[in-house]
Amino acid sequence: MAIAPIQLITADEFLRMSFERPVELDRGEIVEMPPASFRHGEICSNISDALRRWSRGTNAGLRVATNDAAILTTRKPDTVRGGDVVAIRQRRLGSEQDAERSLEIPPDLVVEVLSPSDRLPAVMVKVTEYLQAGVAEVWVVDPEDRLVDVHNPSRRLPARFGGDQVLTSPELLPGFSCPVSEFFADS
Repeated sequence: MAIAPIQLITADEFLRMSFERPVELDRGEIVEMPPASFRHGEICSNISDALRRWSRGTNAGLRVATNDAAILTTRKPDTVRGGDVVAIRQRRLGSEQDAERSLEIPPDLVVEVLSPSDRLPAVMVKVTEYLQAGVAEVWVVDPEDRLVDVHNPSRRLPARFGGDQVLTSPELLPGFSCPVSEFFADS
């Protein structure tokens, strides 16, 4: 008995669908994600706030989104990831209509905040996908250990920031500085 091949979904089809739970498209297949905790959302909000403050203060024109903003990382088969915090310069984004869909242009920055259900190998697959898609920098935020690992394609190993260290990103976000502890502060 022959087994029918799995019908892979394209990014366009995926983005027209609606779901009751968080999902991503992984090589053409829909993968359900566990819902984020309140604390996870609070950390994403803190990071988003820090990026927006910097952008406003420097007129950098950085657009920042949270809540699993859709990012197209690969085609044929298509993969659409949901970044916890995503930042892209307005001049690279284009029109408001472009912002209504997944980012086909790689964002400048993607932040992944680890959840208790995340496994590091799976997170590192996403980091590699983002960097190969052209994302300039990926921050992996570990709420449990209160650490931020900054990955970019020009470094073999990530830069690690923790405690009261000040996170900077001189190449991507000139002049940006924020104590890592601010990311984990209670609102």
